[in-house]
Formats: sequence, structure tokens, C-alpha cells
Amino acid sequence: MAEIKSSKIDAENAGTEYNLFRSSLAQIGTIAVQNVMMLGFGMSLAIPTVVIGSLMSDGVSRDMTLTETEASWYGSVLLVCHPTGGLLSGLLQELIGRKWCLAAVSLPQLVGWYVLWRAENAFELYVSCVALGLSMGLSEAPVLTYVGESVEPRLRGPLSSVSTFTIMLGSFIAYLMSTVMPWRTVAMINMAVPVVSFAAIVLLTPESPVWLLSRNRLSEAKKSLAYLRGCVSPDDVEDEFSELSIYAGCNKCVDLEQYADCGMDQRRLSYVKYLQIKTNDATNVDIEALTERNQMDSSVLDTFNNFWPPELNRPFLFIMIFFFFWSFATFIPAKPYLIAVFEEIGLPCTAQWTLVYTSILTLMGTLMNVLTVSKFGKRPITLVSMALSAFSMLGIGMHMVSVTYFSFSCTWVPMVLLNTLFFFSGYGVFPIPWMLVSEIYPTKGRGVASGLTAALAFLMTFILTKSFLILQAWITLPGLFIVYGAITLVGTLYLYACMPETENKTLQQIETFFIGDLGVFDNYHGGLN
Repeated sequence: MAEIKSSKIDAENAGTEYNLFRSSLAQIGTIAVQNVMMLGFGMSLAIPTVVIGSLMSDGVSRDMTLTETEASWYGSVLLVCHPTGGLLSGLLQELIGRKWCLAAVSLPQLVGWYVLWRAENAFELYVSCVALGLSMGLSEAPVLTYVGESVEPRLRGPLSSVSTFTIMLGSFIAYLMSTVMPWRTVAMINMAVPVVSFAAIVLLTPESPVWLLSRNRLSEAKKSLAYLRGCVSPDDVEDEFSELSIYAGCNKCVDLEQYADCGMDQRRLSYVKYLQIKTNDATNVDIEALTERNQMDSSVLDTFNNFWPPELNRPFLFIMIFFFFWSFATFIPAKPYLIAVFEEIGLPCTAQWTLVYTSILTLMGTLMNVLTVSKFGKRPITLVSMALSAFSMLGIGMHMVSVTYFSFSCTWVPMVLLNTLFFFSGYGVFPIPWMLVSEIYPTKGRGVASGLTAALAFLMTFILTKSFLILQAWITLPGLFIVYGAITLVGTLYLYACMPETENKTLQQIETFFIGDLGVFDNYHGGLN
């Protein structure tokens, strides 16, 4: 009996009225359309490496130059503007919806590529990075939020990692183009990406049904859900729509007491009851007048709780600690300076081609994540990838020390370790926390929380990127590898102790865990492990 009741509260496990293949195709197609924009994200992330490598390389003819200080700022400005875009995306998601927030990304991205194409000095390079950084920040949170709200649990893991794969694909394309054409030509070609992505999102992407429910636009929400389940009739998704309404706190007809013993804890139950009563009351009065009166009467604490409900605190703390270790484990602070880093390590091929094949390895890793995350789960993939990334960086640092002090040199040792670092960085370290962002936050405040998370994650990355050359001058490159590896190892231990397995769990189960019921997963597929 409990199992039957549990199926009712599962706000994402749809019935079998509609064709499973059509449903999968509709969801995959919608997410693929959105991820055209993420190609531009990956290209934006890669372009400082290309430009800095070109303008600071010896023996290369160029029409402008960069000093080391200018290069440091150019490599970092992109990341410091990303948090601003992330914060804006959190607000825009709630104000205009997930779809139009995604569409808005195209404007700053187009401006950034145009300014870079025409840049004649360092200041114009900075301006291009400001625009590209804003577009990156605006894009990440709504893509992840949309996946979390619109995709069924059986597809959520693979589809939430598609964005990371597309980012890596965009970086790879930018690196590959830079080997055969000047960086200005790369920028000019990249202007096509925001134009195509804007048209695709506006014409082919429905609004998130959960966001529409939160705005009491019930008819539109049902049509959106029907589209995402294979362009079926709204009547075919009636059961799932009712269950989704319960999760979003908008169902006015269901007796919630029947759900008390099937996975909905008392805090969540009380909150949904409150929303249900509030919605029922709204049917008897003018909704706009009620909203205005509630806003006037609310206290400062109530206003803050509406903006940042207590249910966000625990998942936010967990994911921000994860992102702290993520910044070291991905070695992303070195990204703008990778050509110089590869040259100093001493590899058996040129730094430019090392940049290309390491991006291929990262791309292969993210593709492997898409294909295997539903089978192995996020937790094992994360722990293995973090550990191997840590040992790879420690190994590279120790090898460079041995070359300096013991005259031992074997160029294939750092090559193998570097391959391991970039592959497993793409496989588990880079994509998993972004996948978790789409899952761990409750509906109320998800847009703001995901935007703030993305903003703070890249703010940490900016600080580390800006200080990379300073730290390198202080403790040398081998010392940086050792420090990064040691911190990543500590992060592996933290995640072993604190990271739950969210794969194939419903949003309700994940939310219940993070608002205090630490044993909730013990009832689903064997607990945290």
C-alpha cells in the first residue's frame, strides 16, 4: 500500500499513457536545442587561452601585444563577470521565466564576439570579456534549472551532463580553429552561435511547466508538459500534471494527508498545505489585490524567507564546499595560461597541439559521463575522478621537482599523468556539481539559488585565476601542482563523507534529504552509497 501511495507523490514519474520513445525524443530534442547556446559558453571559456597564447608567443607576427599584467587581467575578467551574470540570471529566471532568460543570453554573447573581432587594444579585449562573461553567467543556471524541472528522473542525469559536454565541445572547436586560423577569424565565426541559439530557443523551447505553475498559469503549464512528453494531448499527462502540481504546491483538489506516510516529511507537507490553502483562497478573491495586500503586510523576515527559504541553506552549503574543491580539481585557474604551462612541463609535442588533444580527452570524458552516469551513479564517478585527478597533479608536481633537483626526466610520465587529469576532470569532476545544482534545490527559490551558486563558483575561480601567476612566481609551477593535488585529495575525503547519491531519485526524495531527513535515501536503493 505504501508503494502505491509513494507512486502518487512522485512528481516526475509519469504514467504510461504516452509513448516512452516520443517522450524521450521530445525531452532530448528540447535540451539539445538549448545547448546550442552552451557551445558559445565553451568557446568563450577557451578564447582567452587562444588570444593570450597568440599575443604572447615568441616568433609570432601580431598586430597588438599584451604585457604579463594585461594578460593576467584578460584571463580573469571573464570569470569575474560570470558571477554578475549568474546573479542576474537568478532574478531573471523568476521574473521572465527560464525560456526567455535563456534567449536573453544571446545579446551579450553576440556583443562580446563582435568587440573581440574588432579589438585593437587591451581595453577592448577586456570589454569583450565582460560581455562574454555576462553571457556565461546568464546561461548556466537556467539551463540546469530547466533540466531539473522538466525532465523525467530516468533522463535527468544524462541530460544534465549534456551541457558540460557541449561546453567542452565548444572549447575543443575553438582550440581546433585556432590551429588553422587567426583568433580574430575565430571570433568572427563565433558570432553565428548566439544568432542560431536565439532563434532555436524562441521557436522550439516551451517554458518550464514548474515555473508556469508557480505563476498560476495552469493551462500553459499543462500544454508545456504535454509538449515535453512527446507532443501528446494535455489529457494524457493529467496524472503527472496533478503530481507535479503537488510538488510545486499548486494542487487545489488533493487531500494531502494521504501523502504524509509516503515520503513527504512534515515540514514539506506543511509548506505545501500553506500553498494549497493560499491558492484556494485566491480563487475566491481578486488575485492581484490579494498579492498586493500580502506584500504590504509581510515582515522583513517573511520577505527574506520568500526570497531565500530555509530549505535552501543545507544544499547551498554542501554545493559551495563542493565547488571550492572543484576549482582546484579541474585545474581551471590555469586555463588562460595552459600553453605556457605545457611548455614548462616539458612534453613530447608542441603546447598548441597538447591543448587540442587534452580538450579532446576532456570531451571524451564528458561524453563518457553522459553515457554511464545513469548506470554507475554520480557519487562513485565523482569519488574516483577526484582521487585520480588529485594523484595526477601530485605526480606531475613531483616529476617536475625530480627534473629540477635530480636530473630525472621522462617526458612520457607527465604526458600520461596529464592525460589522466584532463580525462577524469571531464568525466566526473567538471560536470557533476553542475548536475547537482539542477537537482538539490527545492522549487521555491531554485532560480535564485542556482544563479547565486553559479556566481559564487566562478567568483572563486576568478580569485584563483587572477592569483595563479602570483602563486606560480612564489611557489613555482611544481609547487602549484602539489598544492592543487593535496587540496583535491582533501576534497575527495569530504565528498566521501557528505555526498549523497541523487541518481534515479526524485526531486522530492532529494529535497527531503537536504532539509533534514538524512536517512530518507535508506528507503530508496540502499542509502547514500
